[in-house]
Amino acid sequence: MKFFTFINLLIFCITGFSSQIFSQDLQNEMFINENSIVNESVMDDKINKNFEKINKSENIKVLIEQKDENKFSIFIKNSSNENLVLVPQDNSLYLIQEAIDKKGNWKPIEFWGFSTCGNSYERKINFNPNQIIELDSPKYKGDFSTKIRFKLRLNNQVYYSNSLPSTINISKFQKSKWFIEFIEMFKMFPETEEWVFLNKEAK
Repeated sequence: MKFFTFINLLIFCITGFSSQIFSQDLQNEMFINENSIVNESVMDDKINKNFEKINKSENIKVLIEQKDENKFSIFIKNSSNENLVLVPQDNSLYLIQEAIDKKGNWKPIEFWGFSTCGNSYERKINFNPNQIIELDSPKYKGDFSTKIRFKLRLNNQVYYSNSLPSTINISKFQKSKWFIEFIEMFKMFPETEEWVFLNKEAK
């Protein structure tokens, strides 16, 4: 049986588990990434110039900037010569945040929640060469100084953003009760953890 045969349960589990989300402590606990495509984004020359400084050899470039004290802006540029079609999940792309831990290693501080509800994938975006898409995602705060980057999974490839100095609470690295409950729902699939950390494409 395939992962997506069961993922519909997640919609009900998240809904059934969504009444508890209000008690979720996002500043201290690892949780699902929440990002949203900015539908009327306006790009300026500064954004294009900043793209020139990063990931020069990659066809997909990911740039992050701090939008305000509570949010990051994520800019994704199609630097290829191909017209791509993006299929967001509920107006979100497959992104999670990572941070550098005390040992100097990049580690996830979020995970991704998949859906196979048909309504989640109704929208398609034509992603043309040199086009840039902007998204928002939460910025965390804490007493541990680190660097933050975003990990994007797109067309079965992984891309990383530039990094920015930030702070989080060290507990964000720990697999929270929410993560454990999520994984427990799909424990029959040994690669579930690889999927939710965007290391593999879910089948």
